[in-house]
This record gives sequence, C-alpha cells and structure tokens, in this order.
Amino acid sequence: MATQVKEEAANASQLSADAAELNLVEFWKQRAALEGLEPRADAQAYRWKWRDLEPRLRLAGETVPIEDCERRALVFANPGLGGMPHVTDNLFAAFSLYKAGETAPVHRHTPCASRFVVEGDGGFTVVEGEKCKMNRGDLIITPAGTWHDHGNEGSESLIWMDVLDLPIVSKLNLTFFEFDYGEAKADKSGAHPIATGYQEVTEADDISQKLYSAGGMLPLFAPERRGLTGNHSPQFVYRWQAARRALENLAGHPGSLHDGLIMEYVNPTNGRPVMPNMSFRVQMLRPGEETALRRRLSTAVYFCLEGEGLVEVDGEQIEWGRNDVFAMPSWRWSKFKNTGSENAFLYSVTDEPVVRATGLYREERETADGGREFVVFTSHGERVVEL
Repeated sequence: MATQVKEEAANASQLSADAAELNLVEFWKQRAALEGLEPRADAQAYRWKWRDLEPRLRLAGETVPIEDCERRALVFANPGLGGMPHVTDNLFAAFSLYKAGETAPVHRHTPCASRFVVEGDGGFTVVEGEKCKMNRGDLIITPAGTWHDHGNEGSESLIWMDVLDLPIVSKLNLTFFEFDYGEAKADKSGAHPIATGYQEVTEADDISQKLYSAGGMLPLFAPERRGLTGNHSPQFVYRWQAARRALENLAGHPGSLHDGLIMEYVNPTNGRPVMPNMSFRVQMLRPGEETALRRRLSTAVYFCLEGEGLVEVDGEQIEWGRNDVFAMPSWRWSKFKNTGSENAFLYSVTDEPVVRATGLYREERETADGGREFVVFTSHGERVVEL
C-alpha cells in the first residue's frame, strides 16, 4: 500500500512537471478559478471625495507642465484591482485639469472616450473638425477613431471627468493610439499631409446641437456617420441644460423603482447607446426618495452633479455630495437615497451595452411588494425567471 501511494505521488509530481514544461495547465488544480459560482468580487464599491481631489488637481496644475504630460489627469484606481488604473473592471476614469490658455495636441485611438465637464468655462474639444464648447454638466464624446484635441480659452482652470472603455479594448488587445495627424490642404502640392498639432475647425458652430438635438426630429440630410467607424452617435455634444430640463419635466412621474427618474443619452439616428461599449445616463432623485434593491451584471461609475445622498452596497452605506465620484462593481446589491432637501442629480457611465452584446446581461431585483425576481434579457425584452 505504501509503495502504491509513493508511486501515485511520483506520477502526480511528474505530470505536474511535464505540464509546466509543455505549457499545459492541470484543470483540476484551476477548477475553482475557472468555474466561479458568481462573478469575482475583486473591484470594490468606493468613493472619491471632491474635497480630497480638488487640491491635488490644483497642485498638479502648478507642478506638472502640460508639455510634459499632454493630458494632465489623476486616474481613479479602484483599491480592489491591485493598483491597475481602472475605476471598475471594465472602465477607466479620471479627472483632468487644463489651466487657462493651455491646449493638448490632436490624437485618436481605438478606445472610446468621453468627458463630462466639472468646473470652468471656455473649454473645448475639437472632434473631427467640430469645436465642441464646454459648460458644467455637458457631455462630449470622442468615439473610437475620431481625431480630437482640447483647449481652455477661459480665464480659470478647467476640470472634466474622463471615462473610457480602455480596459475592455486592452483586454482584447485592440489598443491603437495615433498621433500623426496631418491636413493635406496645408501641403501646396496636395500630395502629402503636413503634420499639425491641432485640427482646423471645419464644421459650423454648435453643429451637433443644430443637427441632432431636436427631440423626435432628425434631418434627412444629416450624416449618420462621422469618424472612422460610424458605429456611434454622430452627435458629439449633449448639453446638461437640456438633460436637466427633461428630468425636471418628469418630476411628478413615479419613475423607476430602482433608479428614480433616469435617462440615457442616445444616438439620435437609432436610439441606441452613444457608443457600443458604454451607456451614459443622468438621473434625478427627489428629496427623500429611496430606490429598491437591485444587482446587475455590469459595472458603473457615478458623478454627483448636485445634491447629496447615499448609496448602499451590500449593506454598506457610502455618502456622496457635489462633485464626488463613486464606483459600482458588478453583481452587488445596491440602492440609492436622496438625503437632502433638494433634487439630487447623478451622472453615470456603465459597461452594460457590451455585456448585453454577449447575451449574458441579467439582473436580480426587489419588487414593489418586497419580493425578489431574477431577470434575463433577450432580443425580445425582459424575461422573469422564478428563483
């Protein structure tokens, strides 16, 4: 018997050595990691407070020349992700600061990017020849393959929140960044583009708003494709003033049991999310409003525009106020509450579209009568599955 045990141990040891040499993995040793009963709980629900962020951003503005960094940003690193510059498993987010008179040169890339204005006026992003001017709460998108550059023509520093699908693109090993922008008409012969650091503005002022922002109306002559890929919204600017008005007009509506009053920024040509891997949303919680519990198979990052409240995640309460940022990992029970006396407004970005594209998106949620339901989503809509 002892001889048999020794022989089996020797065989197991040899098998492990052979597997390592042949670049094989013994499934039975990795099974727990491969056959998870639920999504991994690596990322944490975490809040970054504005009172901590603002002085560090101002200090960066005084100590880090824009010429040395191109984009002056402090990146949110979720404490559960081992120092990776990711706010959630699938999203990258940062606060960027540009001092008065500063500009950042043109480039383009395969990750989709966005900026949501936090403070300052006079800022702009030029996207595919359109100069998109910025005010607090405005959303400007730079989809994959669109040339873009930034600047601040105001008298005070400009701060915005960047959100990109960089972790998704990186995991797929599809990342390209290009910096060799050139405008052919600068070459007298017209044969070779001459490299330029910034785009010439070629589109009419505020063209995104003029063409695409009239609700329920779409000009038949307006281009459906702008940029390299075209699988994104041709509207590059979404104004906070319009979004806020839309939410306030619904103040008397019951809204969503799990989000209050919530709206999604969409591609005006088809009603889909503005970019294929991310959905951009704004929601309003009325004074004292508290939502029902839910957990979703997607991640999100939130920014508080106005008001104060808390989010409860797996029983832990996280408070938030003006300009605070918080991360929501996947498959965690959560609910919101407005703890103030005024309407609270939250902006959020989620990777839900890319999860839906896999056909695997699902929710578990509290019902109006206090029960629970498990919901899967198909091409025909929601389907409630009995627990």
